[in-house]
Amino acid sequence: MLTARQMLIFKCIVEEFIENAEPVGSKALMVKYKLPYSSATIRNEMNFLENYGYLEKTHISSGRIPSKEGYKFYVHNLGKVDLDESTKNQVATIFNRGRSNLNEIVHESCNMLSELTHLTSVALGNSSDDTLQRISVVPLENGRVTAIIITNQGHVENKVFQFSNEVEMEDLLSCVNVMNELLIGTPISDIAFRLERDVRPILSVKVKQHEELFNAFLEAFIKFASNSVYFSGKENMLYQPEYNDVDKLRRIVGAFENSQVWKSLPLSSDEGIQIRIGNESPIGTVDDVSVISASFKTGETSKGSISVIGPTRMPYEKVVALVEYVSKNIEKAFMDRNMDEDDERGG
Repeated sequence: MLTARQMLIFKCIVEEFIENAEPVGSKALMVKYKLPYSSATIRNEMNFLENYGYLEKTHISSGRIPSKEGYKFYVHNLGKVDLDESTKNQVATIFNRGRSNLNEIVHESCNMLSELTHLTSVALGNSSDDTLQRISVVPLENGRVTAIIITNQGHVENKVFQFSNEVEMEDLLSCVNVMNELLIGTPISDIAFRLERDVRPILSVKVKQHEELFNAFLEAFIKFASNSVYFSGKENMLYQPEYNDVDKLRRIVGAFENSQVWKSLPLSSDEGIQIRIGNESPIGTVDDVSVISASFKTGETSKGSISVIGPTRMPYEKVVALVEYVSKNIEKAFMDRNMDEDDERGG
């Protein structure tokens, strides 16, 4: 158990390193934070904290930096920080626009998180719990058509198809009508199977260019079912001094390209804020990455999560408060939407 003095010195060291990414010395600490202790006393306490495993010495100076265990201790003892009204108002602008498309809200929330933290953010949806609500098509020109796939959770996938001259609009509309008739209410993750089993035999009888149309929609649904990870601010990792090492940056970028890596993030709405530090993060091969996540409900059984990714030297208090506030607002938007739809059905 640390003494009050050790706690104060340790907190100042962590916050100084978060701000400047430079090893912290006793004299600079005493001067900047106006600590009521001598430089020798601070040095002694820093030695104790190092022996305790909360600080470590770098080879380039006599200063100290927080260890992974130190960050975990710091995070565990974080006080509750409330966001200032200006930040809350910024976040509120996303949710006050009355959008019908709820995945736009999630994406914009992700964008705002990366903007406010200057870090990378990722939103994870659970599209397997979404069910098909409607397929629509909008003719363009030169054989091009936009197909719009909408789920019961308000998620939308737009796909532009380039069909051959043999495909007639009448056949396309017939294909869409068959899919709407047979597939509405089907979980997105089951659509590919149902297309093959139920839709394909009917299309082969009713539609001339059935193979071309079938393959186009099959590809669109497979993409929709797997496209549940959204990133914002990937480039922010380039500006973190921890990632000047090309090999380390390559591993991080590789992890961003692999959506399966991020599907290990929490999707349980009762877990609250989850903080993963170092090798606990989904990028286990890079030991100075932290991920702060929160889950939100998108329906009775469906969930999503939103996370901020950055160096272990990230401003935890601010990021935790932001992730928690944004996730609660996303959940409220989904719940309000579901209640409105229930009212409409009841009315």
